Amino acid sequence: MTRINYKIEDFEGPLDLLLVLISKNKMSIADVEIITIINQYLAVINDAEENDLDTASEFIDMAARLIYLKSVYLLPKDDEGEKLKAELQGQLIEYSRAKKAAELMRARFIGDRIFLRPARVIQEDYSYSIVHPVDDLIKGYARLADRSLNRTPPATERFEPIVNAPVVSVSSKIYTLLKNLIKKNVDSIHTAFAGMRSRSEAVAMFLAVLELVRAHRIAVDSDGGMQLLRKEKETK
Repeated sequence: MTRINYKIEDFEGPLDLLLVLISKNKMSIADVEIITIINQYLAVINDAEENDLDTASEFIDMAARLIYLKSVYLLPKDDEGEKLKAELQGQLIEYSRAKKAAELMRARFIGDRIFLRPARVIQEDYSYSIVHPVDDLIKGYARLADRSLNRTPPATERFEPIVNAPVVSVSSKIYTLLKNLIKKNVDSIHTAFAGMRSRSEAVAMFLAVLELVRAHRIAVDSDGGMQLLRKEKETK
């Protein structure tokens, strides 16, 4: 048989060397002739030591494991050899699949064929070179200023409700509220504001209530009830 010679550093590990030996002998992992593979593996290790190569410890460890497997496997009627062989075959199958997956990923990898040049330094030009029509500039300025070139003054009718609104004085509402309290026509905030016809009238009534409360002429409870306070006559 032709002697097989290898260098240990050509393999990624002892399982890789075993796979090469199995392939070289045209065997399958499931039907490997364990004695033949062990003998060839030990021959490679011995050549490495004879040639004074730096043999990795993992190769020596595998060699010791294979020697033990060979010795156990040669014993008659011993199941331990078959168990050790099956264990080694399982490791070889798993390693073979991982190696095929790595080769597939390596074939799809294209990063080593892509080259990027350094980023170019671009001189920035801040000058505004676009030319706009004058009409567009005027319209743009009018929009920014919230104005319109065709803006017309508001109609007089829009100011009439404001100008012609009746002025309601606070003093008149004070007089009205006190009179209604005396006549007992009003007993709460709600009845005091009933019948208000304009915002000015309601504001005047609100200020009148505040003024009378401040002057201790009326009292308003938490429920909105309102009552008139009688001033005691001053005694000498």
